[in-house]
Amino acid sequence: MQGMKTLLFLAERAALEGKVGGSFGAFGWSGKTPNRIFETMKNPFRMNMVTGPLYLKSSTLGGGIEMTQEYG
Repeated sequence: MQGMKTLLFLAERAALEGKVGGSFGAFGWSGKTPNRIFETMKNPFRMNMVTGPLYLKSSTLGGGIEMTQEYG
């Protein structure tokens, strides 16, 4: 999570307001990270977000690549 937090702080300088965005991630511990990223992109960054975060239990599970491609 710390690496993603650093990335989001850096992204703050990129003038992302009005850009299309989405978040996805593998979850294992609490499952909160993809939603935190989504909410950060939606509210402070004011991005136009797709439907909601995509949750993947593991990147190695079958169908994960197809799910991310369908997500956008």
